[in-house]
Amino acid sequence: MKYDTIKYFIGDSMKISVIGTGYVGLIQSVGLAEFGFDVVGIDIDETKVKHLNNGKCPLYEDGLDELLQKHVGNKLKFTTSYEEIKDSDVIFLCVGTPQDDEGNADLRFIYSATESIKKILDNEHYKIIVIKSTVPVGTNRKIKALLKDYNVDIVSNPEFLREGIAVHDFFNPERIVLGFENLENKKPIEIMKKVYGNFNNTPFIITDWESAEMIKYASNAFLATKISFVNELSKLSDEVGADIKTISKAMGIDKRIGNKFLNAGIGYGGSCFHPDEVIFVDFGNGLECMTFKELFDELSKNNNRSVKILSINKDLKLDLVNLKLITKRDYSDDLIVLKTSMGREIKITKDHPIVVLNGNKLHIKLAEDVKERDEIALPNGEFNSNCNKNNNNSNNINNIITIDVLEEIKNTPLIEKTFLNNKNMVLNEFDNIRAHLSNKYIYDIKKNGTVRVKDMLPIRSILNKYNHNSNRLFTVRSKSTTIPSVIKIDGDFARLIGYYLAEGWISEDCNKKGNVRKRMGFSFGAHEEEYINDVKNILNKLDINYIEKIKNGSHAIIISSKLLAYIFEKVLKCGNNCYNKQIPPQIFNSPSNIKWEFLKGILRGDGGIVKLNNNKNLNIEYGTVSKKLANSLMVLLQSFGIITSLKRCHNNKSTTLTYIIRINGLNQVKKIGELFGDKWNNYKEIADNYKRNIKPVGYKKSDNYASLKVKSIEREYYNGEVYSVETDNNLLISSYGLLVHNCFPKDVKALIKQFENNNISPKLIKATDEVNEEQIIWFFDKIKNYYNKDINQKTFAVLGLAFKPNTDDLRESRGIKLIDLLLKDGAVVKGFDYVEKARENTINRYKLDKSKAFYGYNLYILDNLYETVKDADAIIITTEYDFNNEDWEKINKLVKNKVVFDGRNIIDRDRIKKLGFEYYGVGRR
Repeated sequence: MKYDTIKYFIGDSMKISVIGTGYVGLIQSVGLAEFGFDVVGIDIDETKVKHLNNGKCPLYEDGLDELLQKHVGNKLKFTTSYEEIKDSDVIFLCVGTPQDDEGNADLRFIYSATESIKKILDNEHYKIIVIKSTVPVGTNRKIKALLKDYNVDIVSNPEFLREGIAVHDFFNPERIVLGFENLENKKPIEIMKKVYGNFNNTPFIITDWESAEMIKYASNAFLATKISFVNELSKLSDEVGADIKTISKAMGIDKRIGNKFLNAGIGYGGSCFHPDEVIFVDFGNGLECMTFKELFDELSKNNNRSVKILSINKDLKLDLVNLKLITKRDYSDDLIVLKTSMGREIKITKDHPIVVLNGNKLHIKLAEDVKERDEIALPNGEFNSNCNKNNNNSNNINNIITIDVLEEIKNTPLIEKTFLNNKNMVLNEFDNIRAHLSNKYIYDIKKNGTVRVKDMLPIRSILNKYNHNSNRLFTVRSKSTTIPSVIKIDGDFARLIGYYLAEGWISEDCNKKGNVRKRMGFSFGAHEEEYINDVKNILNKLDINYIEKIKNGSHAIIISSKLLAYIFEKVLKCGNNCYNKQIPPQIFNSPSNIKWEFLKGILRGDGGIVKLNNNKNLNIEYGTVSKKLANSLMVLLQSFGIITSLKRCHNNKSTTLTYIIRINGLNQVKKIGELFGDKWNNYKEIADNYKRNIKPVGYKKSDNYASLKVKSIEREYYNGEVYSVETDNNLLISSYGLLVHNCFPKDVKALIKQFENNNISPKLIKATDEVNEEQIIWFFDKIKNYYNKDINQKTFAVLGLAFKPNTDDLRESRGIKLIDLLLKDGAVVKGFDYVEKARENTINRYKLDKSKAFYGYNLYILDNLYETVKDADAIIITTEYDFNNEDWEKINKLVKNKVVFDGRNIIDRDRIKKLGFEYYGVGRR
């Protein structure tokens, strides 16, 4: 095709295809459709293609959902067949380029897509293939070589989208970069200018392939270098007593430098949450309220677990999505505290993305850019992970969750102490069970019908023949309280759980013989007869014995049962005191009618109906000192569309923070008021006589969510760990039910590693890494110089194996690099880390690497710090643990020579010098 005929097909009839419907490809597809092009999106995932053609967006980006629904079926369609792109004039390659097993860029998807394109090419029809995927330098040239026999031009067009505002970035680019094989060939240049013809005021960078490929990496690398520079400067500032924040501010005023990316810290890490903020997690049994720190610690023990996080679906209703990643890092800077109407707030880093509402659309702002009166979403709607999704009738009795007590205790010490009584079962099945009995006098069992539970585990199918309520479990042979072997979380038991969370407790004491006894109790006011009788009736139905104590206007119901206490404390995870209580995951996983019964119990116990405005109006209050209980209760009510306010205060001169949850508004008060039973009759008349239907204040209600206004934005300096997560849809529900975006990861080490993996070595960014590598050589030489270059057979205690505290990750570990250097020069190394898995990983590393067969010869990894330092010629600190907390007087007596090489400048040098140690730090003595 000749150049002068180009205009024939680059007008309104131009057809474009986009291969890959991931983050980049999908935004490219809808963006080009918005420009008026006919676009075909290609993906090998049939289910994903089906959803896209139905207008269902697989990821959340501000404005993406609306654009997809606007154009799909019109200017935009999706398919799995490459035959559909035969008529395309321009083909965008937007497939993923992840790291392979060796850490290199995996270009299989690029090459696979290219081979598929070849099958629909011919020499008659000219096409442009545009590579938007992030690829190593030289990739465009390789793709051209694969297609050298066809009438195509290859264009490099790197993307510069920022997660969270990617649609905005597509329509508002700072520059368009286009790389070509031959700049004298105007044909592909003019076509690409037509493709991006809407960006009349945007600079176009027209260059060669290699330059275009480099621009992508160079831009990110410069940001990394800028931050690395100010972080390096902060070290010098610390040594000379300067203020890095003042220095950064002064530097940023200079227009040649600018104030972006000049915040000093310890490196990249991304936007993050304060460790005490909460996240709602489902490990498969229902929703649990956990702090970010607790979740990280839990998954550090077992990272193979499938985890879902409470988030939202396409309709802005509460739903569960997959957790992809959770990380932590150290942080030293201001945090942003966003305080909203209704008393809800969240604490995050300055650069954390916040979801704000513009009408009924979601938009993204960084935390430090949020303004007062911005609106934050509070989604609602039921989100049962099992019962409601698997059955249209969420109240179906088949959805009732059961607790198999034998299954729950079989791997605990309780199994040795638990007995089962069922005379009918023993008599009828005696011939089947006698071979499994461990009792010396087995005919006593036939007489009294009581067997050891552990004896029944191999033949427990026998128990299923009998009513679970007749299979009674207990831990004391005489005058004991028994419980059924299987407990159903039906409406009655759900109310009992609610009563326990509000008015219950578990205590532990010892009798004169030293035997531990566990008691579980409920405390009511003597006037609360309806609720007292309700608890007694539930226990009676379960044949669970209890005693009552009535004194000074209080009425207590007490059950002596280790088994029931274990079920409430460990299986239901209810907690054992007012400070650690939370709603069981099983309640969140139960049908809606069961949840409603639970709400009856918890609100009757600690809830109250309050008269307002001279007894003309009402609100409902619930108080607790448990942050988790407050959070989970607010989210549970939220799932029913009940929007609550929160007040945090110290009651009656208490030093413990109390969380007071309030429900107002006529419709909400009526709905919840009925849960109080007969007590509501004393207030129902007030509700019925409201002069007008007073709507709740503090929020606006839409179909599937409420919106809260930001009332104030505060800054709070923080020095400690912060936590990052990523979810499937980039969104999650955090503290007090607020919808927030997940974090933007931007780790500087990962960025440098990406350069290396892609065989790209920009001088400055590589020099930054080289300086880091040279630092460990400098420190090693400092150690050797102390011994006049001879460390052969010297014993060194290396404290810290992982690359940073509280992780088992040995990648880029300074401690491991130093151990390698020490061993190479003939030293004996005794290594220690507080994290057991870090110790195991180190052992495995040296055992598996035959070229480093030092373990058990010159290298020993020990489980005890004091054993590690024993008889050491010197102690070397390589990880930023606070070793000051150790007993240095004891260490002083254990070491052979009193020398400390502090690679982290973390030890209290004055303290150990007084003990006679020689101290050598990094830049200090």
